[in-house]
Amino acid sequence: MKIRSMLRQGAAMAGVVGVSFTLGATAANAQSFVPIPDGASVSIPSGTTCNMSTEAPGVSDDLIKLGAFTPLTGPVAGPGLGAFEGQEYVFDKVNAAGGLNGRKIKFVALDDQYSAAYAQQQVRRLVEREKIFAISGGIGTPNFVAVLPYIDKNQIPSIGMYAPAAGKVGTMKNPHVYMIWPSFVSEFNVIADYVARTDPDASIALLMQSGDVGNDALQGMEAALERHGRKIDKILRTEATTTDYLPIAQQLKEIGADWVFMVIQPTGIGQAIGSMMKIGYNPKVATPSDETDESFISAFPEEVEGITTPTKVAALTSDDPKVRAFVEDFTAVNGKAPSMWNTVGFAQAMVTIEALQAAPALTRDCLELALQHMQGFETGVLPPVTFSPNSRQGTNAVGIARVEDGVVVQVSPPVLVQ
Repeated sequence: MKIRSMLRQGAAMAGVVGVSFTLGATAANAQSFVPIPDGASVSIPSGTTCNMSTEAPGVSDDLIKLGAFTPLTGPVAGPGLGAFEGQEYVFDKVNAAGGLNGRKIKFVALDDQYSAAYAQQQVRRLVEREKIFAISGGIGTPNFVAVLPYIDKNQIPSIGMYAPAAGKVGTMKNPHVYMIWPSFVSEFNVIADYVARTDPDASIALLMQSGDVGNDALQGMEAALERHGRKIDKILRTEATTTDYLPIAQQLKEIGADWVFMVIQPTGIGQAIGSMMKIGYNPKVATPSDETDESFISAFPEEVEGITTPTKVAALTSDDPKVRAFVEDFTAVNGKAPSMWNTVGFAQAMVTIEALQAAPALTRDCLELALQHMQGFETGVLPPVTFSPNSRQGTNAVGIARVEDGVVVQVSPPVLVQ
């Protein structure tokens, strides 16, 4: 049984996606070697309590309703749809195996178009009309940051959103948000340090998106370069809505930096590199980890060749048994190999299921108690996830990779960023 409820916000609203999945060796997924989240990573100390009696929205005798607001159309639709598909893979498996103690998962994903205004509408729809129990996953920093006051006011558990905004998520400033992704501060600190060590005489330019995404990358780069007595030679700013990158490419060519760091939305990165190639400017390029996604590589095969990027998830070409199990089972179920964004959604859903399995009762307070005592949970594609009553940053490890002949090659494995 598949429960679908994905809604796209566009010229018209059309019902489409919802999800359910129970992991386990059943007839439906007996071939799967993907481990079953069973709550074993959660150890709640004796005497620690949560409110078990409050009637929770989105929970009935046979259903748990989860939700996400995420870009399903617009410039960031690829990542949003990819992560949705990764979550759907997990939830479908859970439901096929009977659900969580007999309760199927219904997953409602609403399109926010990577827009703060739409995100604010859609989170209200999820909470007030759809009556979801918790938020699981989703993609996008500006859209998620815009709804943080609403999430905090209504105390909605929000798990694994891919919105790496330093100082706003993954901190006790927003205690109901449980982060499993390093921030762009961490990403660009690591990659700027790598460039400073391996190419010490190179000049560096930064093309950054206005707002939290670009500001975080700038902060990380400046901190890393300062350790090496270096600084960014030139900074250019642009907007997420930019579509013509030729004028920017011409400015970058005039600057003539050896390295161009880019932190803009993925399609924009492909277009910006393509524009530089057209005018004969071919610097070394560093991008966010988002550009390790196979769909991005296939969309921009020439542009992506040779880029250097941080990594947050395991390389899908890894020989690690847990990675191989995920890749093989996802491929068997979906008829195609997983992308990086599928892997992001997979990790988001796995953490959600682990917490649901361990919650002493299906109330929001008890779900958060389980999350706060998750220790070393292995998704198989991320470093172990650990939260605490005073910490909302579940992982903070970054590696380095390079795209060579269309393949993401790990240069250095993820290491913990202090």
